[in-house]
Amino acid sequence: MSTSEAAAGDFDACFRDLFARVARTAALVSRDPDLGPDIAQEAFARLYERWDRIGSAEHARNFAFRVAVNLARSHLRRRLAVPFGLRGPDRPQADVTASSDAWLVVVDALGDLSPRQRACVVLVDYADLDAAAAAAALGMAEATVRVHLMRGRRALRTKLTIADQEVEP
Repeated sequence: MSTSEAAAGDFDACFRDLFARVARTAALVSRDPDLGPDIAQEAFARLYERWDRIGSAEHARNFAFRVAVNLARSHLRRRLAVPFGLRGPDRPQADVTASSDAWLVVVDALGDLSPRQRACVVLVDYADLDAAAAAAALGMAEATVRVHLMRGRRALRTKLTIADQEVEP
């Protein structure tokens, strides 16, 4: 097996291990469940272009999440920059059978967070990264991630508690 074949095998393993988490992260950050896999695919395409320069699995993971979060934020910025009358519905028209009321409530609550808080909460609580890995993926200090995480979780707790009380009879 040549070196390039071994490297391609490592990329394949990285892709299999991370794609679903990166796609879910992108969907939550962009607030568009249909866009998550597309963003993840673009993130992995960029990772593949740089694969020979990526030093470790940890760097590959951080790179994939960083690119996905940045692409998701860019998509969200572009979507919000379109004048209100020209854009489609704020909530993506996803397959109703694939979503649940709880998912919609959580996505709505995540949408109320600042972009940095949303990225930190999604990377730590949904993508299962620790604060240090999330900091590396976002290019922030670990303490900054922890602050955004604490504030984001507090806001979510408040929003989801209120939403839960409204649902109860």
